[in-house]
Amino acid sequence: MPEVRFYDAWTMQLPLPQPFEELLTKQKKKRISCQEKDCSIHNKRSQGKSAKLHPPTLSAILGLIAIQEGDALGACGMQKHDPVYYCMLEYEKPEGTILLIYNRANGRFLGQRIQADTKQRLLAIGSGKSTGEEFLALLVYASTVPSGLYDGEFAENFELLKWQYENGWKEPKEALHAAYICCDNLYRRLTAPPEEAIPLERTQLCAETGVDFLSNFKIGIGMYAPDDYIWGNFQYLTVSKPGKRNRTIADMRKLYDCGWEVAAGSMDKIPTLPETYQVSEDVEEILQRIVDTPSRLFMLTGPAGVGKTTDVKIIAQVLGLPYYVFTCGPDTDELSLLASTVPNMRSAPEMDRTITFPTLKELVADPAMALAKAGEPLREGIGAMEAYRLLWETAYQKGYHKAKSEKDFVLKESEIVKACREPCVLEIQEPATIEKPGTLVRLNSLFDEGACTDLMNGETLIRHPNAVIIMTTNLTYAGCQEFNASVVSRMSLVQHREDLSARAMMQRVVERTGFSDEEILPFMVSTVQKIREYLENEDLQGGICGYRELESWVWSYMTTGDLLKSVKNTVISKAALLAEDRKILMDTFVMPHFCAYEEEKNDGIQRK
Repeated sequence: MPEVRFYDAWTMQLPLPQPFEELLTKQKKKRISCQEKDCSIHNKRSQGKSAKLHPPTLSAILGLIAIQEGDALGACGMQKHDPVYYCMLEYEKPEGTILLIYNRANGRFLGQRIQADTKQRLLAIGSGKSTGEEFLALLVYASTVPSGLYDGEFAENFELLKWQYENGWKEPKEALHAAYICCDNLYRRLTAPPEEAIPLERTQLCAETGVDFLSNFKIGIGMYAPDDYIWGNFQYLTVSKPGKRNRTIADMRKLYDCGWEVAAGSMDKIPTLPETYQVSEDVEEILQRIVDTPSRLFMLTGPAGVGKTTDVKIIAQVLGLPYYVFTCGPDTDELSLLASTVPNMRSAPEMDRTITFPTLKELVADPAMALAKAGEPLREGIGAMEAYRLLWETAYQKGYHKAKSEKDFVLKESEIVKACREPCVLEIQEPATIEKPGTLVRLNSLFDEGACTDLMNGETLIRHPNAVIIMTTNLTYAGCQEFNASVVSRMSLVQHREDLSARAMMQRVVERTGFSDEEILPFMVSTVQKIREYLENEDLQGGICGYRELESWVWSYMTTGDLLKSVKNTVISKAALLAEDRKILMDTFVMPHFCAYEEEKNDGIQRK
């Protein structure tokens, strides 16, 4: 196993940072202490114990104390909402500002060095390069906060050194004692057997190229965003809002799953989005209202593709409830809200004696002749499965037309009625597109505290107290009507969603598709945004360009590998219906952007 480069022999010969050199002189002590009390509890040697003052470790401790006290630029923090508990650091050194990420799960670092606005790889650890101080500073931080690497002994002595710093080092003996323990503690924990040691991928510290590069793309999409135990002020990494935790569906289920009983026949309606999906603050606000109050009626408005339906499904999944959806349109009326009329397919096939069905033996032996027996054209070479499907289709069509011609109809309950009978989450999509005035008012009786309405069969439908109803609509669609005030007033919350920012788009694409190309994805997002702005500024009707189009482009590119062909068929084709308009969009927003992207990419290859 490679050695831990932090403790190469040359690092022990470096000058001790002040005041430790002066403290040693005053106390007439050496860098090495053979007193057992100065050794860490992790020092397992049975005899000949010793503790050494390690200059880079002491520099790291002093650097972090100065950040905490506001005496130095820099910051450190933890991304607590992530199961890995990433630790993050911005640290000032003579060679530039260091950005460093530590992943406890695999023991790897990511980093970059910013000098005169130029982003570079971190210097490798070595004489004349890096002393490793920045890496040790991040591990010192991780040892003092609840990061999974917290160590009580280290944290206690770190606080003692901090007190000495604040009080002018007036107790040199105690300061040196704490310094010995901190240095010995970190050394023992880093060099211990793998099953006991601080997770550390040692090979990356041995590479001449240094640790993996922390790209601006990952910073830009907020992949690493400190949200807890923050010291100092971050300049480059984006800090999550105070109190924001960006919890996942899995996290939310632990907090908000009410354990409401769901019928066995409805279990398959519970959404199954990936448990790693992050849940927004808006969604958590609705969940809190559902769990802590009697509120069951909500409304979400916003442009297409901002995630309204996904959020409703997340709410259903977190609560462990089936998800129902009813989509409105211009022709939706009071009757269709509750039921629809369909031909009576159960009686029609029995009344129609014109179909002669083959036996199973005939179907297997000669599918083509079996199909012909049922009145279909002879189809040579057809397989048994395809013949079986066509037989069912024939029976359905004949039964449908028979029932329709004889005006034999039955009423079928709408999804709204089905949903109101049980604990669930019901999404009513695009109610603003309904043209007939007062249609939604028909549902007010289900929205009221009594929550009941009369069905056409005479039944009184009582809405289940745990049936959650969420209306989602895009008020910018052509033909949208104003909501009846009596409907809006019954909503417990009305949340208005804004268009996704470039960063939010990239985050969602990475999360939903796994595509994270750091060169192509920003180009795609920028192109979609430029086209969307053009459509809005020119007030072009009939075209749309937003997140859904971006995701379609990504999926298409992932399958075809053709950036231009995929954008034509997923973005441009939906942004403009006329050929001349599509050509304008390609020539104005895609080709110049694409050519600039290709030039930049080729320049990068040449530099490498």
